[in-house]
Amino acid sequence: MKPSRYTFVLIPDHDGTKKQFNLSRKFTFLILFTIITSMTVFVISLFYFTPRVLEFNEIKKEYDSLVSERMKVLNLYNELERLKEVDRMVQKALGMDMVESKDGNKGLINPKDNKSIDLDLIYNIPSILPVDGILTQEMIEKFDDFSKQHLGVDIAVPEKTPVLASASGQVIFSGMTENLGNLVVLFHGNEYFTYYGHNASIDAKLHQFVSIGDTIARSGNTGESSGPHLHFEIWKDGEAVNPLTYFPNYNKSNMSVE
Repeated sequence: MKPSRYTFVLIPDHDGTKKQFNLSRKFTFLILFTIITSMTVFVISLFYFTPRVLEFNEIKKEYDSLVSERMKVLNLYNELERLKEVDRMVQKALGMDMVESKDGNKGLINPKDNKSIDLDLIYNIPSILPVDGILTQEMIEKFDDFSKQHLGVDIAVPEKTPVLASASGQVIFSGMTENLGNLVVLFHGNEYFTYYGHNASIDAKLHQFVSIGDTIARSGNTGESSGPHLHFEIWKDGEAVNPLTYFPNYNKSNMSVE
């Protein structure tokens, strides 16, 4: 015959009064069931949520790194605009005035030598391929999953291939980053920026003006990279745009996994 009640005795390991509890059989099994269920849920939750928490932290770290790099570029752009304003003041103090050329572009003219200096040389749209290689990854915009977001294109080329400026502009960033390795960022005016990442070495210096087709770096495998290639981005008005709309030739050699 099964007992209808259970007696539990608590005996302290030092001098003290022992305590005794009498619980019904149903209530005892209810307590045991609750404890076992709670432990099971805890163990399952531990194995289920821990990897996701780690994955979320890794994604957040990568996103914060990307945001930090973009903020650096934005700060450099603001500094460039400030320097340009100072330059205008200096030119004016030297006796040079703003004029408008026949094509409508603004420039400076020095009354002493009557020579026009075009200020819009850096205001160009990306128009030549930075490298000639095989497209291995297209642009991916996934605002709901930053881990799969890819804000430019990857072009596989042999290491130390010359990387050309896609348009005339000024170097506003030239150095090492965690994600894109050796990175060059050019400002082309009209809110155009281009990024050239994972380079083995950088030829262009910070604040240097470069012309379209100039070698600004040598391709490589620095940063978070799985092989020698160039990561190329185009930004317009603060947003990444698809380089393939500017360079449809890349579609002819598309080996993208996406």
